[in-house]
Amino acid sequence: MLKKICLTFVFVCLFATLSMAGMQSPMDRVKEGADKLIKILSDPDMQDPAKHDAAIHRLRVTAEEYIDFRLTTMYAVGKQWLKMSPQMQNDLTEAFIQLLERTYLKRIPAYGGQQVDYKQELVSGKKAKVFTEIIDKDKKISVEFRLRNTGKQWMIYDVVAEGVSLVSNYRTQFAQILGDGTPEDLLKLIQERVEKLDKGEDTTPDDNIKG
Repeated sequence: MLKKICLTFVFVCLFATLSMAGMQSPMDRVKEGADKLIKILSDPDMQDPAKHDAAIHRLRVTAEEYIDFRLTTMYAVGKQWLKMSPQMQNDLTEAFIQLLERTYLKRIPAYGGQQVDYKQELVSGKKAKVFTEIIDKDKKISVEFRLRNTGKQWMIYDVVAEGVSLVSNYRTQFAQILGDGTPEDLLKLIQERVEKLDKGEDTTPDDNIKG
């Protein structure tokens, strides 16, 4: 009996080791995702306003392979996430994805051949950080990618540009809204911001969800 238990333990450890060995490193994971996105952005069709919606779709599909948007939303919402219904969690995640699409992917025409220099990766348990520099002509912007090991692969959940965390920035705003209101209020505000961005009516800062 003891022998069977020992053999089982050995096989479990072996399987886990093989699984980890076949998993990309956090840096390789970020690099692969960035390379795919840059390839899409470099396509001349991406600069055609008539094909903007198609470009957004292509970028989103690719981004979802490397970014855990549900985890990003959960961290942005904070502790109240655990009190929300599964339906509200799903609705907030989808609304937040749409907000990020309109806020950041709308800058497609601004891409001008910027390059990424991969500096270092730090792994601590199931979390990791990948430090990079975005090189834009004579400018260098420090960008840190934060990832979590899902058991199958590393997924990005936060991006820190020049010391400013995307998750922390939205968490501050979400906390203010949830402190005075409800999850429904937060969802409504995000959806209204998305609608204004779609209509070109929004003049608030890109990362501010309040009009």
